[in-house]
Amino acid sequence: MRALLAIAVGAFFLALALGFIPLGEDEPPAVMMWIIGMMGGLTLLAGISHLRLRMKRRAAYAGGRERKGTVRLFSPLGEDSDTAVLLFANSHSEWMLTVDLGSLKTVRDQLSQGVPAKAYLGEDDRIYGLDIGTVKALPISPGVPYEGKLRSRMEWAERKKTEWAAKAAKE
Repeated sequence: MRALLAIAVGAFFLALALGFIPLGEDEPPAVMMWIIGMMGGLTLLAGISHLRLRMKRRAAYAGGRERKGTVRLFSPLGEDSDTAVLLFANSHSEWMLTVDLGSLKTVRDQLSQGVPAKAYLGEDDRIYGLDIGTVKALPISPGVPYEGKLRSRMEWAERKKTEWAAKAAKE
């Protein structure tokens, strides 16, 4: 539903910027119309991307490969966080994905220790569906394999973060 709403709002803003919807005698400046057009285009693309993710999620639940493993928080949650970055791991692979915290209210406190879960993979070996116990998590992004360049960059960022914290503590 959210995807269709985003597509409708984006299409409305694009039509407004292109002049298909008349605003009367008081036309906004061209710069404002460009901004409205770019905002509409981005909203339209976000809606299409969201719809595509939901369709892949449905296909993964219907006929995707199922993997059992554990899921835990990848990074600590802030007080006003709406999303969480989770790390799903089984015996031979790890995936990182972003989920909506609203769908994880019952298991939110247990995620820091690790919780048994089932992941549903699509044809491209990405996680599109995640069941944590009886709760179906709502992914915001597909789960990508956490290996190679992604892993090395995340480890580098963590090292730099601790180095800068140590340097700031000395000063």
